[in-house]
Amino acid sequence: MGACQVTLVSLDELVCVKHPYRKFVNLFDFKDIEPVLEALDGLSNYWAFEGSVRLFKCLLLQFMEDLSDRELERYLK
Repeated sequence: MGACQVTLVSLDELVCVKHPYRKFVNLFDFKDIEPVLEALDGLSNYWAFEGSVRLFKCLLLQFMEDLSDRELERYLK
């Protein structure tokens, strides 16, 4: 049997240091709004499987990139 090689790649290595999203993350502290958004998780089971923090980040991305709902779905894939 042949030898297998495994290469580990982190997201930090995949995203350019000067990428606009990195700048945004440094400007906007999600920790300030996470408790408020997480409190919404208990109000509805509709989005509980995703988590309101993740959905908020998706909506921010959709706004920043001016994406339709379908475009956002493709963008996230």
